Amino acid sequence: MIGRELLRAFWLAAVVLSAACASSPSPPAESAPEELVSHPAATPDVLRGEQLLVNGRVREAQQVFEQAIADDPDDARAWLDLGLTHEAKGDLGAAQAAYRRATEIDPHFAEAFNNLGVLLREAGQLDEATAALERAVGLDPDLTAARFNLGLTYEEQQRFDDAEREYLATIEQLPGDPVPRINLAMMYLDIDRQADALVQLRAALPSVRGDVLLSIAVGEGLRRAGAPEEAVAVLRSTLDEAGARPPTELLAELALAYYAVGDLDSAEETMRRAIAQDEIDPALQYAYGSILAKQGQVGKARAHLRRAVKLDPDGPYAERARRRLGSLK
Repeated sequence: MIGRELLRAFWLAAVVLSAACASSPSPPAESAPEELVSHPAATPDVLRGEQLLVNGRVREAQQVFEQAIADDPDDARAWLDLGLTHEAKGDLGAAQAAYRRATEIDPHFAEAFNNLGVLLREAGQLDEATAALERAVGLDPDLTAARFNLGLTYEEQQRFDDAEREYLATIEQLPGDPVPRINLAMMYLDIDRQADALVQLRAALPSVRGDVLLSIAVGEGLRRAGAPEEAVAVLRSTLDEAGARPPTELLAELALAYYAVGDLDSAEETMRRAIAQDEIDPALQYAYGSILAKQGQVGKARAHLRRAVKLDPDGPYAERARRRLGSLK
């Protein structure tokens, strides 16, 4: 019950920024690209602005980059960094324009193509995003963020073989990072490749311990892949470490895992805790109603299913709740 976009953002926030602000080139690819990738050098002022940006002083960094561009309008790295400040402030149109300008100044600047491709994908311009990200990967096959982003874009286009290739390339470059494995596993589940999903989820498991967000994602994947007992073990261990008020998403996913193994009492108790923390989530109301119905608590089940419909009459869980209500006797 965790959004995949949240999972992607968790990884990309660190990778894209560190890639954009890197002062040294990536290691050479195994097979040299057709064109040489460029890594524009940073002036002392741009380096100062990048440090401000890393420290979260976005407005100060923006002023530094704007002055650098005023001094040299063809400073591609300053344009890239200016785009990062716009993105940090939520001005995605200005960020996209800055990244695009960086690519126009330096057509070999792979990181600028990557960042432009990310925003194009998020804007739903998938063909343009693909072109930008393919350009980034073509210039620098070792630019991990670009390969991951290209995989995401291919997946959205339902080009699953291409997406798999890029996810696997990302995993090869970052074998200890669980996020690309989890994204690949979720894609495998969406295309009914449960066995392949299990391979990736189990490989990711040692790297997610102690991280609640990623543990929830792995637990969800294991449940969906037909290994609910493993999901319960992962999520139960995470719950034990989560403190007095665990995340609602963790409780909800653990309840679904209990349900999948047939432990209805634990499922009901855990989902009740989730509902107590978020009574206005229609997904939780629907799930709780379904658990109660399975237990034979028809009256309570109806109340929660009706609540799911009332909370979001046109949402994705409303029709499911209506069908479930119609099946209750």
